[in-house]
Amino acid sequence: MTDVERRLKMSIISRSLVPNISIIDPLVLLTKSEELIVTSAIDAFAHAVESYLSLLSSPFTEYQAVKAIRLIMTNLRPAVEERSIEALENLSIASTAAGMSFSNAGLGVGHSLAHSLGGMFDVQHGLVHPILLPAVMRFNLPNSLDKLAEIGRIVCGPAHVFGGGHRPGRHRPSGAVFRPISACRCGCATSLPDKDCLETIARAAVNDACTLTNPRPANWEALLGVCQEAW
Repeated sequence: MTDVERRLKMSIISRSLVPNISIIDPLVLLTKSEELIVTSAIDAFAHAVESYLSLLSSPFTEYQAVKAIRLIMTNLRPAVEERSIEALENLSIASTAAGMSFSNAGLGVGHSLAHSLGGMFDVQHGLVHPILLPAVMRFNLPNSLDKLAEIGRIVCGPAHVFGGGHRPGRHRPSGAVFRPISACRCGCATSLPDKDCLETIARAAVNDACTLTNPRPANWEALLGVCQEAW
């Protein structure tokens, strides 16, 4: 919900809001615009990434998150370009899997900042993540190196994440992990508000519930640094 007077976006979180049954119908996507499909898929991608890195992640949530990332990377293009029913169904499954993951594990500072931005400027939620997510992933890299490397393998393949001769469990990911992080922009672009507002955005985001489960502790100065990199 958005408090328009305070320019603040708030989340309502309760176990009683979780449905017992969810009907996932990809046919409704046939009537939606290309932009809506892309931005919704990128939001689901951010749900999966942030819940995968979350302090509250578990084997159950991690499996759902990785499944969602794989499905989105494989099916987003045919879903948009061909309106493939199979691809649209897989995107719907991915969104559901990512939702199951973050409903149990929480999210991170990317969503904290997106909530802050959305409350202040009514920016479309899905358009914010391809801009924020690379900077958020870089910020979390010291605390989530192995998990980010796994995301990199899914997005760009192992050759782009590790140097030659890598064997799982024997070597650490190299600096090349940044290439798949940058690739997460997914070809989506939008304009953001002027830089003058960044401190206000960072100060509001630090109190967001999503900040609590971010893998790396973040004060408002750290979030300001993420914003400055993203802008």
